[in-house]
Amino acid sequence: MTMQTAWPENVIARYLTVGGATVDLTDQLNVLTPPQPYATLATCTGCPASSEHSHHRLVWGMTVQREEHHPEAAVQGAREWAQSHAETCRAIPKPA
Repeated sequence: MTMQTAWPENVIARYLTVGGATVDLTDQLNVLTPPQPYATLATCTGCPASSEHSHHRLVWGMTVQREEHHPEAAVQGAREWAQSHAETCRAIPKPA
């Protein structure tokens, strides 16, 4: 039987890897963006793999480009990466 442990602070989603580690999703903040995150980060706790997904997208027009805020697309991309990584990562969790 697997024992449930509390998620680390700021983790918004968690995926269990084949090896028993987790892939954690967190919102990334910096001094320029509070309180809105600028990206969603997926990080494996068993290996060095990670993937950052920006909340901002460049939209090209006929003569100009602009930046739009799309956090839902970033979270979806991070979830897809985390799921894919969790299905194949065989790294065991790092000891506490």
